[in-house]
Amino acid sequence: MTKRNRHLFPSTGTMVGYRNGYDYRHALREFVRLREAGLCDGVELMMLQFYYDKLETVADAVNASGLVSVDSVIHCEKEIGTMISDAGVLYADGKHDEAEALYREAYAFYLNNCRMAELTGLHRMVLHLWGGRSSDGHVDYNASRLAELSETAAEHGVRLLVENIPSSHGDPLSNWKRLLPLPENTAFIFDTRFGKLHEQTPETLTDPQITPHIEHIHISDFGGTYRDFSALRPILHPGEGTVDFDEVASLLDGMSYTGTVTLESPVMLDGGEYDIPKLENTLSYLINIL
Repeated sequence: MTKRNRHLFPSTGTMVGYRNGYDYRHALREFVRLREAGLCDGVELMMLQFYYDKLETVADAVNASGLVSVDSVIHCEKEIGTMISDAGVLYADGKHDEAEALYREAYAFYLNNCRMAELTGLHRMVLHLWGGRSSDGHVDYNASRLAELSETAAEHGVRLLVENIPSSHGDPLSNWKRLLPLPENTAFIFDTRFGKLHEQTPETLTDPQITPHIEHIHISDFGGTYRDFSALRPILHPGEGTVDFDEVASLLDGMSYTGTVTLESPVMLDGGEYDIPKLENTLSYLINIL
C-alpha cells in the first residue's frame, strides 16, 4: 500500500491511554476501519502495564481484529528500560545484590511483553534499553544485559529492536555504537522525535556502521531545540514541530530503506474522544511522503 514497500502502522498508543480508560477494543475497531480505508497496513501494539493481568484477553482482541501482519511490531513497556538503568546505578554504587534483584524484577515484566508478542504473533519488539532519570548514566551495564534480553526474545519467536531514546549523559548514536557488534536477533529502530532532540538525524541515517541495522522507524514531531527534554511532551504530529520530514524521507531513500514505519503521535482527547480526522490526515501525509 505505502510507497517503496514501506508498511505503515499507527501505534495503538495513539488511541489507547488513561484519558479513555485504556479502551483498546474501541481503538482496535477504529484501526480496522483505517486499514480498510487504505490508510495503514495494521498496528504497532504499545504494551502497557494495564495489560499485564489480562494478556490472553487483550491478545484475543488483537488477533480477532486481523491487524497483525508478518512485519508488525510490539513496543515493549517503557518502564523496563528505566528499571534496568536504575539497576545500573545500584551496581555502580557497589550494591550488586540490590541491582540484580531490580534487574530480575524488570526481566519478569519483560517476560510478559515477550509472552504478549508470542500470543499475538508479533515477531519484532521495540525496547527502550535505558530510560528514566538514570538514563544512560551507566549504559555499559544496560549493554551487558542485551544478550540475555535478545536470547529470551528469540525463545518467544521475537526479534529485538533497540531504540535511539533520549540520553541524558551521552547520546543515542554513541550508545548504539557501544552495542556493536549486535547480538544475534537484534537490530535498531530510529525515532524521528529523538533524532531531532539530539540533532542526530542526518548523522545517524548516513552512518555506515548503523544504517544496515535499522529495521523500523517511529514517526512523530518535536517542538523544542537541541537537548530540550522539556519539549518531549506533548508528542506532536508531523508538521507541528521542527522535524524536517522531507529530509527524513530523502535520507531513507538514500539508505534504500524498505522497512516499516509507525506513527506515534496521539489523537486522544479529554473525555475519551478521538480526533480521527487528524489521524487520517497524518497517515495520508505519511503515505505521500514516505
